[in-house]
Amino acid sequence: MPNVTAVMSTPNPLANKFMLDAPLYTGAPRHFSAGVPVVGDTLGESLLAVPGVVDIYCTGGFITITRDPGTPWSAIEPAVTELIEGHKARRVIGIANPAGPGGAAGAASGAAEATGEEAVEVEADDAELLMRINQILDEHIRPFLDQDGGGLDVVKLKEFTLTVRYKGACGGCPSSSTGTLFAINNLLQSYVDDRLLVEPIY
Repeated sequence: MPNVTAVMSTPNPLANKFMLDAPLYTGAPRHFSAGVPVVGDTLGESLLAVPGVVDIYCTGGFITITRDPGTPWSAIEPAVTELIEGHKARRVIGIANPAGPGGAAGAASGAAEATGEEAVEVEADDAELLMRINQILDEHIRPFLDQDGGGLDVVKLKEFTLTVRYKGACGGCPSSSTGTLFAINNLLQSYVDDRLLVEPIY
């Protein structure tokens, strides 16, 4: 079972990364939020039960915890660390290859299934354009968001308007709705299509 080697701050003052010395999850990241039922993940369910925890973003190397503004980290960190280090996975959670059947739209819906959320099929009026967008996001955006304890899902592509959802530390982070969004918009306009416009939902 993994140990928490460090607790690191993120650009979001309400989110911290709990660094692990061994992976708890394999495959694509998993995402859990307060008020959304957790299905088949005992650790996610236990972490959300910690008072003050409102959002969880899990990868192989870290788990990002987002807290309620009214609950201090001193009340959350010990409980979260104890749950992580005491967790015994009943099975390894494997994620299907998102490049499998279903093309670009299938890849996006596969990513949604991997997050632990209810699967949501991405609405896209141009599957080829969506595939190019995801390729650029995978190469230039998602690795940097991952370093900050967060992630990004594509929700919809319609008439060159791309709707995205931030996850983990990026959800609710002040910079995600300003600088990061501006950078994503410029990158996609430069590398994919200058008619693209990116808008977030939270």
